[in-house]
Amino acid sequence: MKRTAIFCVNYNSYPELYNYLDSICVAAKEVEGTMEVNVFVGDNTEKNPQEITYDTNLIQIRVFPFHQNLGYFGAIGKMTQQVDTIVYDYCIISNVDLILDKDMLLKLAEYPCDEATGWIAPQIWSRQESRDRNPKIMNRYSLRKLQVLRTLFKYPLLYALYTMTLYRRKKLQNHSAGVIYGGHGSFIILTRQFMAKCGPVDYPVFLFCEEIYLAEMCRQQQLHVVYQPTLKVNDMEHTSTGLMPSRLYCRLNYDAISYIIRQFYNSHP
Repeated sequence: MKRTAIFCVNYNSYPELYNYLDSICVAAKEVEGTMEVNVFVGDNTEKNPQEITYDTNLIQIRVFPFHQNLGYFGAIGKMTQQVDTIVYDYCIISNVDLILDKDMLLKLAEYPCDEATGWIAPQIWSRQESRDRNPKIMNRYSLRKLQVLRTLFKYPLLYALYTMTLYRRKKLQNHSAGVIYGGHGSFIILTRQFMAKCGPVDYPVFLFCEEIYLAEMCRQQQLHVVYQPTLKVNDMEHTSTGLMPSRLYCRLNYDAISYIIRQFYNSHP
């Protein structure tokens, strides 16, 4: 029997979390007897946290009531360090404002994953933007491009101008399944090979650039990132970051890009 772990992070999004768990149960019903599904919930909610209870025999749920905002991968890191991830065929990292397609886990159970694959990027259908958020990054960013992006985030007014002009002119493209550089961070499927070679998630940045971090970890271990649109989840909206003040959003992105440059580009051109 295959085993899948889903590590998700909640930040004051309890209705979305329960809807997400409902969809996981529906998908788990399709693989009952062929795939074990364990869900680990990191609750980063600081103010007025609620007890998370969910009664089902289709999945096993373990809640980590952090009740402090550790950031996305901060919470993921704490959970993966306390769980024996190597026993799972797949470790999924996700937000909670998502809905799985009914056959998503069934297709994952049947997916012919090879030893060279570290990360599977599924179709993440954005209902807000009416498009697939994957593949997010087709090719590795150059150091120059990262430096330009960091400069944009250093000056919030410059970034605002960019989002109103050049960013909106980006063309939406359709892509076939295949190897890419990095997928979207809202729903990440890591393989047993990734966990064996890279270990628990250890990204010491509060928020943003998680995709680049994972892509670089795959690159260092010569693992592929594969886009597979037959695996589908639905992204309902930007629950956590949509309400973030612009200056904070820019500062966190600036800090994240600075870390990526220091960690992966200064010594690995």
